Amino acid sequence: MKRSYIDRIPVPGSEVVAEQTWAACSWVAMFIDQAIQRGYERDELPYDAVRFDDLWEYRGEVRNGGHAQYYENEIESRPRLAQTADLLGDIGLPNHRDLLIDFDRFVVENEYEIEEIYISGDSQAGKEMFYGFDDRFYELEESEGNLEDCLRKWLLRQPWIVVEDDQEIADMTRLKRSIPNHPFQEERLAARLRQ
Repeated sequence: MKRSYIDRIPVPGSEVVAEQTWAACSWVAMFIDQAIQRGYERDELPYDAVRFDDLWEYRGEVRNGGHAQYYENEIESRPRLAQTADLLGDIGLPNHRDLLIDFDRFVVENEYEIEEIYISGDSQAGKEMFYGFDDRFYELEESEGNLEDCLRKWLLRQPWIVVEDDQEIADMTRLKRSIPNHPFQEERLAARLRQ
């Protein structure tokens, strides 16, 4: 059977012209999340869309609770930090890229010490280990460019983004309807549950 994949991501025009610069980015991230929940694997989606999703998660965690929160919440994403960092370079944010590479290196080189601090229950000390990365991130938001704005501009230029020009409401019903069921959805979701 031919491999099932998604090569285009439809984005409602209302999300593209919304006042909130994050609207289109958030829509694409939700689309990817829903596609994976419907049985798709990451390699059945556009490669750059998956890298974008990882970078969007990074941005959200750091903006919400710093690099410590990213470290705590995104354990599955950390092995993909190299590809995420590459995307920062591709969109013209080399210093943001270097920050992510340095963060990844720091986590690898200090993994034992970081884990020991978290195991001891001293979460504040764990957070403080990452403050330098948070400071650099916010300095770069001013000096190199706002990550959210840069991501939105890059995203809307991608060939796998299809802006839909209609008046239909951009809600979860529409989002779910725009993702075809994967032919092996049930088997894959069952296998994920077993893991």
